Amino acid sequence: MWLYVKNIAFLCMLLLCSYCTLASQNYIIEQVSDTSNQLSIDSIIDRAASFTKSDGEIRFVKGEALWVKVTNSSEPTSDSLVVLGSIQGTLKLYQVANGKVVAYKLVSPELAHLSPNLHMLPSISLFTNNQSYDVYIKIKAKYSGMLPLSVMSMEQYREALNERLFIAGVSSGIHYFIAFFVLLMAISQARKGLAVLAAYFVCVSIQTGAYNGANNLIFPSELSSYFAAYQSQIYLLSLIFAVLFLNYFVVVKRSDPKYNRLVGVSIWALAGLAVLIAPLNAQNSLVFHLLGSLICFLLYILVLQNQFYEQRREVMAIVIAWSPIFIFKMYVFMNQFGIYVSIDPSVLNQIFITLHVVLLAAYLYWHDKNKKKQLLFYATHDKDTGAPNRYMLQQSLDSLVKSQKDHTLLLFRPLVLQTIRLNMGWSYANAHLKKLLMKVGDQLNTYGNTVIAGHDNVHTAIYRLDDSLFAIVLLGKFELSQIEQFVCVLSASFEEGVDFGGDLLVDQLEIGVASNPIHATNADSLIQCAMQAMAAKPAGTNKWQLFDFGNSIVSQRRIKIASALKVAIERKQLSLYLQPQLHLETGRVYGAEALLRWHHPELGVVPPGEFIPVAESSGIIYELTEWVIETGLKHQAELVQLLPDHTLSLNISGKDVGRKELTVQLIELVNQYTLVPAQIVLEVTESATVENENTLFDTLGDYRSIGLRVAIDDFGTGYSSLAYLSQLGFDKLKIDKRFVMDVECSKTNQTICKATCDMAHSLGSVVVAEGIESEQSYRKLQNYQCDIGQGYFISRPLPFEDYKKWLHRMIEVEDVIHYLTS
Repeated sequence: MWLYVKNIAFLCMLLLCSYCTLASQNYIIEQVSDTSNQLSIDSIIDRAASFTKSDGEIRFVKGEALWVKVTNSSEPTSDSLVVLGSIQGTLKLYQVANGKVVAYKLVSPELAHLSPNLHMLPSISLFTNNQSYDVYIKIKAKYSGMLPLSVMSMEQYREALNERLFIAGVSSGIHYFIAFFVLLMAISQARKGLAVLAAYFVCVSIQTGAYNGANNLIFPSELSSYFAAYQSQIYLLSLIFAVLFLNYFVVVKRSDPKYNRLVGVSIWALAGLAVLIAPLNAQNSLVFHLLGSLICFLLYILVLQNQFYEQRREVMAIVIAWSPIFIFKMYVFMNQFGIYVSIDPSVLNQIFITLHVVLLAAYLYWHDKNKKKQLLFYATHDKDTGAPNRYMLQQSLDSLVKSQKDHTLLLFRPLVLQTIRLNMGWSYANAHLKKLLMKVGDQLNTYGNTVIAGHDNVHTAIYRLDDSLFAIVLLGKFELSQIEQFVCVLSASFEEGVDFGGDLLVDQLEIGVASNPIHATNADSLIQCAMQAMAAKPAGTNKWQLFDFGNSIVSQRRIKIASALKVAIERKQLSLYLQPQLHLETGRVYGAEALLRWHHPELGVVPPGEFIPVAESSGIIYELTEWVIETGLKHQAELVQLLPDHTLSLNISGKDVGRKELTVQLIELVNQYTLVPAQIVLEVTESATVENENTLFDTLGDYRSIGLRVAIDDFGTGYSSLAYLSQLGFDKLKIDKRFVMDVECSKTNQTICKATCDMAHSLGSVVVAEGIESEQSYRKLQNYQCDIGQGYFISRPLPFEDYKKWLHRMIEVEDVIHYLTS
């Protein structure tokens, strides 16, 4: 231990007292400047009178040769003159006796074949075999600075050399170990930022090694010489990697596009400096270093000051990590203005650079640790609002179930949130939502232990399940009054609205409620029940909806229907029934309307009003429509053999209006069965025409180009205007059965039916009445000059084979109505 203390103390002495060592001994230091840079050692020896005494501080100027003479004025010893510091340039050490050069040593970073001792700690003997020598030193450096000299014995020299080698080895080992470790992380994690940082560490290590001679201990001689010759370019390359480090760790991570171009310009500027520095005089390289450093420094200032308020800790960490190298470079640049500090620059370089590398590695550790924390946080919380997510809700509910505590789940969805995103942007919507959730949380906190508290047992947990679905959990037994309180709190918070160009978008809520253990006994089932309750909420109201087992049964049946419907198409469980249609005036058969029927082995007879909406919502409606058209036209091909002018009406879902595939299928089937297109009528509901107003004009044009006719079905239920209908020009208008079934006794329905017939005829359309269930209704519509009718009075819908028999029988009857009533 004492040996280590002694070595450290000796090193500190070298650092702090290097300029005083010569002055304290009996040596004379003289110097002379060679502004011509042409004087040889012989000329300098002859000009001994030109030397002037030095005060011990040997200062040199870049590009100007300085000669230093050290003369002993005491008894001969075995001491040697040692150059404690390294310079960016060359040193020539001459041992002179009686005016003649006895020994000569050249020290230069480019001369890598020299022994490491000359690079690390150049020296030359002042005494040999009791012979005293004068020592001449020629200094020619790229930059201005000071040269620390010391006279010491061989034992002291060996200790100093060992200390210097130790410092260089430790610092280089730290640099390359950290660089290698970061590179492995970059490869294993496929992170460009880490690869850039590893490259920066390597560049800094190489440049430092070229300055203090450590490269000669690590690399082959030729490679060390190459690094020394091009260390200016390596310095500028390290600045490029420093800019890329800032880009990957700050600019890209913050998704700040306004600095992307600035980073690119900075990289190209530094690359240009690296290219320009090669053909120019190496003595001007410090100017390029200064320009490159300023570019990098200004970029860091611009980017970090913009991030300071939002990312204060990270900005401070980056500033601290870069402060050692900034301080050292400031020291180097200040030397050019004659400001010096009596400390060996080579050792100072190693200390500050090593500190910089270690601090950057510490920043990387801190950064990745925070990133891991952030990832773990976002695994359980929403990124936009910081609210706990579905996973946390599941954990909370499972914990309550395990502890057998009664609780109620309240799900809510802000209806206007999507509108805000579309009109104001996602960021604005998230900022607005975050404020609202904080406000709601503060208001809910006033209810104390009636809600589940957050992790700090202070703030209420409002969970975010997806983009627009949120939840809170109420503790205790289910009470309607408690639910009403929370619904009022939520509604009041969201009803204040969102400002949009001076107008307020009022944010209403859909709210669904389910309770444990009344409605469900586990977390998954409770969430499902609450979602079903919210889905069953009456449209157009702001009231909350409690889970109802009846709605659950309906939902389960819808799921079964959706899953069984596709199988029904493949296994031919579907069938088309045909309901006859008559000319009301003549009583002759006009045709039939094809009606879809489904008989499921387990579900039984499923009416179209139940499975058609399921087919539309699940996307199976397209396959269903194609099956109906293909089967219907195949039946029509057989029916026209019995009745050549037979007309078949097919119902088209509103989801199919405008589908080009449907038009193509109709063309193919009409040609395949050689049918007359005018004897095929496509019926579209009035509500579907209103929903597809933008595409319906083109669609009707496509159908008419084929020769098909189009009818508007369920007229009177879609709230369409007469002008709109006249523009579309439907071939047929079908009165809804609710106006027909009691037309014989209802004055209102009589007025509606007569007005509809008159209007349709004035527009050039044929009128079809459905739901005729008595002879009186038939006669009334006949008096209103209704063209075609169908209903139970005429016939119920019949299977295809039965319909063929009915049709065959009715063809021979002259007056079907007389036949039906007789």
